[in-house]
Amino acid sequence: MAPEWGGGTGSSGLGPRPSRWHWSCSLWVRGVLLLLSGFRASATSIPVSLGSSPPCRHHVPSDTEVINKVHLKANHVVKRDVDEHLRIKTVYDKSIEELLPEKRYLVKNKLFPQAISYLEKTFQVRRPAGTILLSRQCATNQYLRKENDPHRYCTGECAERTKCGPIIVPEEHLQQCRVCRGGKWPCGAVGVPDQEGVQDADFVLYVGALATERCSHENIISCSLFFGFSAGLFAFYHDKDGNPLTSRFADGLPPFNYSLGLYQWSDKVVRKVERLWDVRDNKIVSHTVYLLVTPRVVDEARKHFNCPILEGMELENQGGMGTELNHWEKRLLENEAMTGSHTQNRVLSRITLALMEDTGWYKANYSMAEKLDWGRGMGCDFVKKSCKFWIDQQRKKRQMLSPYCDTLRSNPLQLTCRQDQRAVAVCNLQKFPKPLPREYQYFDELSGIPAEDLPYYGGSVEIADYCPFSQEFSWHLSGEYQRSSDCRILENQPDLFKNYGAEKYGPHSVCLIQKSAFVMEKCERKLSYPDWGSGCYQVSCSPQGLKVWVQDISYLCSRAGQVLPVSIQMNGWIHDGNLLCPSCWDFCELCPPETDPPATNLTRALPLVTVMVVCAGPSQFLLQCFQSVQLTSLFVEQH
Repeated sequence: MAPEWGGGTGSSGLGPRPSRWHWSCSLWVRGVLLLLSGFRASATSIPVSLGSSPPCRHHVPSDTEVINKVHLKANHVVKRDVDEHLRIKTVYDKSIEELLPEKRYLVKNKLFPQAISYLEKTFQVRRPAGTILLSRQCATNQYLRKENDPHRYCTGECAERTKCGPIIVPEEHLQQCRVCRGGKWPCGAVGVPDQEGVQDADFVLYVGALATERCSHENIISCSLFFGFSAGLFAFYHDKDGNPLTSRFADGLPPFNYSLGLYQWSDKVVRKVERLWDVRDNKIVSHTVYLLVTPRVVDEARKHFNCPILEGMELENQGGMGTELNHWEKRLLENEAMTGSHTQNRVLSRITLALMEDTGWYKANYSMAEKLDWGRGMGCDFVKKSCKFWIDQQRKKRQMLSPYCDTLRSNPLQLTCRQDQRAVAVCNLQKFPKPLPREYQYFDELSGIPAEDLPYYGGSVEIADYCPFSQEFSWHLSGEYQRSSDCRILENQPDLFKNYGAEKYGPHSVCLIQKSAFVMEKCERKLSYPDWGSGCYQVSCSPQGLKVWVQDISYLCSRAGQVLPVSIQMNGWIHDGNLLCPSCWDFCELCPPETDPPATNLTRALPLVTVMVVCAGPSQFLLQCFQSVQLTSLFVEQH
């Protein structure tokens, strides 16, 4: 396969706001064109802001943008018996050179080199191509094919310039123009002969910084896209032996679905399934899902969720064109990199690497996969039923609702921990201005909410099927960002006099549940912070088990759920509170058997008071001095 970029309407389209910049990244790999696009980010001025973005509006390749049987220079094709690491060639548009020096350095020396290094280590190409030479665009965007001829012939003239998205492709990357005059045979090559092409590359990445119409909206954020994860390419997947998973016509193309505007995949790739879906009032409705059912994806999904009967991995069913079917279902893989919006802590999991292998174009290095905690080991009820069913079952078992929740965002906040226990979080359950679709009404009751208002309540992330979940956030003051709630970022450490819970942010810190609100005490003053429920604390692993550190004092967790009474002195104040121990296995590779903790040590730091101290010194006179001291001991020296 190979790309063809549309002519005419496919201009760069300078928008009305040239001061807004967007990194426009066009990807070409083994004949597949992909565009990295963008979308608007929500803005808020409230004190606490959930880190959620609108759905990714991926540009799905049309039939004219997917070219089958790309011609490669035969004398440059290198035959290899083993897979080799993916080679990515980055081509920077002149617009990058026009950026301010610091931005140009960021793009060319940090962002793209780091991303490319990761991808090259993660993927190998099954059948590495030779020199890449791209087809020229047609002036009319119409072309003809000749039997047993790999080239495409423009009906008329070739376009003056060939573009990859909004970026002009260099002439040296292009084939000779091939045309059929008047749309009739004979057809042939005209003009400048084939150029040198792109050598020593399996993937060409064109990068520009252009103020295009598509990116003229404010607050643009990058959009997730991965090589081959696109509904426009599902019909071109093939098995490990190179056989197409979707039947082809004589011209090598699969059937085209005009209602979808896509090549139609077979049920060996994507399958439609009806789920039984629990909703409010004890009703069950039918819920339609589309599953990606390729072999490696099925295997990895079953292992991840611990569901041996899972038919495949669910694709996104919301978000409209560019999100629907082009990403994993947000409800099931919340922070996986290939879900349709960014909310928190993105990771690239084994499931996405499995999909890349199942395209037939890559081999994946699974050691490069990142750990995905969301949904891990939660079973078939979690992955095959609605979040209402899961929440109700957890309530019956008197177990935590995680990763879902049912706490309304209110003032003060009831804090909790993110699913992976690496950030403080809040439940994103909220009231919507209109009743949610019947399919997404999950609550039979909510504390303090009248029954007639229940249809208005759901999670704030639409593409997660409105399921409420605990989500990291950021603090704002007068609309200005202050810090985020990620425990591992040292810069998130609260100010000394606002650190009620004696928290510690840093690379070795995790989120722990607070059993009670922390109280700061000094003399006759007692202070507590209204927003409580969790905080960030440093932990370490030891032969005795997991240790929690508060200031310089360590507390040993003998078992999960153990209550740790904390009483420490910090900056002249006594901080009292209780923390809940997590499981040692959540953070340590080796853990001793769980035991009951020793008898609770009720010793607390003594209060700070103002006292009169009478001092007698060698000068043989009395000095009356007022000091704020800690009453651990009082020693009067007399001579």
